[in-house]
Amino acid sequence: MMMQGVAVETLLPSAGRYAWDSRQIAALREKRGWTQEELAERSGLSVRTIRNLELGRVQNPRRSSVDLLAVALGVEGELERQAAGAHDRAMWRGPQPPTSVLVGNRSDHEYLAHTVRANRLTTFLGPGGVGKTRLALSTAAEISPFFRHGVVVVELGDLSPERHSQGSQAAAVMHRVRRQLSWGRAPDSLDSIVADSERETNLLLVLDNAEHIPGGVTAVTRELLGTFPGIHVLITARRRLTERLGVNREIRPLPVDVATGDGMSHAPAVELVLRHVGSGSPAGADLTKDLPLVAELCRRLGGLPRNLEFAAERMRTVPVRLLLAYGPTMEMLWSNDHALLPHQRSVADGILWNLDLLADDHRRLLTRIATMPAHWFTLDDVAAQNDRLGWSAAANPVTLLSDLLETSLILADPDYRYRYRLAPYVAEVARHLMPERNGFEHCRTVAS
Repeated sequence: MMMQGVAVETLLPSAGRYAWDSRQIAALREKRGWTQEELAERSGLSVRTIRNLELGRVQNPRRSSVDLLAVALGVEGELERQAAGAHDRAMWRGPQPPTSVLVGNRSDHEYLAHTVRANRLTTFLGPGGVGKTRLALSTAAEISPFFRHGVVVVELGDLSPERHSQGSQAAAVMHRVRRQLSWGRAPDSLDSIVADSERETNLLLVLDNAEHIPGGVTAVTRELLGTFPGIHVLITARRRLTERLGVNREIRPLPVDVATGDGMSHAPAVELVLRHVGSGSPAGADLTKDLPLVAELCRRLGGLPRNLEFAAERMRTVPVRLLLAYGPTMEMLWSNDHALLPHQRSVADGILWNLDLLADDHRRLLTRIATMPAHWFTLDDVAAQNDRLGWSAAANPVTLLSDLLETSLILADPDYRYRYRLAPYVAEVARHLMPERNGFEHCRTVAS
């Protein structure tokens, strides 16, 4: 089943009380298109109280005020769920969950949470930048109360790819998992992580960014599930690791279109851009006047949250009309945010990461597809191209294309079966930035 990428933001409670963030009240109000006066009328609070809450002048609001706001904003059920499920910081190891407002379908998020609880192994699949990590961490935070020993998050994105290390990275993966599961100790083997009395460990283990080490992650997961009956594992990866263990859930880009009757600003992709720019900033105010242009930008970027965030960073200083006039080009879509892994800091880096994980025959085929004149193509077009250029007898382009579909570098046409196109910017990277390897075709190289 395919799910839409989401970002989660709520009034997060902590230790039975609400950890207050004034910006969340304004965001929830603006999402509904209300003024402060309208929220005051609906909640029964004064306009002055609403203004003081949103400006952060009230650090510890009365519980009764929070309850009135929750009812008015229609999030009282979510607040109760969050209050019941607020995770204890001492029971959470690794990168922390996000604290942003839900963008996307809430029912999708609830379905994913149920899936992770019901299955001992779940993998969130999807292209780079679709929001797998954010969704995995927010899901883990929501269901953490159901795991007696909490949540452990292990980052794997900076390990060397198995393609380069000439073998499984199981030892490296296990070392990181051991370090987290041993809560600071340094065990020599998996068996020494816990004593026999602790083999009933009940926790959720999140293995993040695993597409480049499929063998190692699969081997470690199999061993953990066999050793600890109470452990559930959630993996994020850009491609499928296994069909034989657990379940796979595909995370899709955010929708650009809205349901009939909803304003364009309620389209999840558009909403994410507006929030990332900042609705209270001058740039954000200008964007609300150019919603059709923002929607077109979201379409060109395929609704991928990370690409939308890159564009939003540019729109703090560059008007959306100029971004559209120039593409936006791949060079415009990057970030200096060093909380991101190196291959996540630009569109080009993300695509190069995917390409670097491919075998030579797959990269050769992708380069040939990138030189084809038509935007859309079929298997017959690919076969004809390879007949003209020649092809190794050992490589079947039909099989290779099927493999490439798993990487999200090639996208299927939802309206016409067996018709395909390259994902945004893949052709540019394949033609201009992908380094020459093993003598396969390469048009030209430019400085990055």
